[in-house]
Amino acid sequence: MLKGRNILLAVTGSIAAYKAASLASMLVKQHADVHVIMTKNAEQFISPVTFETLTGNKVIDDTFDRNSGYHVAHIAMAQEADVVMIAPASARTSIIPSSIACL
Repeated sequence: MLKGRNILLAVTGSIAAYKAASLASMLVKQHADVHVIMTKNAEQFISPVTFETLTGNKVIDDTFDRNSGYHVAHIAMAQEADVVMIAPASARTSIIPSSIACL
């Protein structure tokens, strides 16, 4: 169903961050190519190693990581993605993309 689709999963800092691992696993089972970016706060709840194991892809957790394999990792990944998912998405997190779009 999702074969050949690139999914960018942005994991934010919340106690519900552990549920994003289940989401990543379900997407991979549907044959999606899942790439994960994480906030530092998300890493307080779940390890990047969990997502790397589930997806087979390196987790990007540093916006300025020069060894990521991308020129500017977070921008390149977003451009390649068919879908960008933010999980967990709190009310505050959900407002940010819409406020940026208004600029």
